[in-house]
Amino acid sequence: MSIKDFEEKKIRNSIIRKINPEIKSGKRGKHDKGRILLDGELTAKVKIPNNHNRIMKETKSRYIARDLSLTDSEFNDLIDCPLTGPKYYDLLRKRS
Repeated sequence: MSIKDFEEKKIRNSIIRKINPEIKSGKRGKHDKGRILLDGELTAKVKIPNNHNRIMKETKSRYIARDLSLTDSEFNDLIDCPLTGPKYYDLLRKRS
């Protein structure tokens, strides 16, 4: 299965709402950066897409999925709703 084409806004909202990363707005970069903490330790850093209605193609979405330590189907589930924040953190715990 491959990553679906999602709007940047939908990806952004899913990451912020479900994963709740510590967001750092970059003064130099165009995108916000998210730091994901698991049990008080930095687990991942992710570039959070802007709030655009533009479609983000699979090639760019794959970078975000990799940063979040998700497979293509898990990333699709995160954006389409079956994968919730607590389930995401459980996945990370199992993988570490």
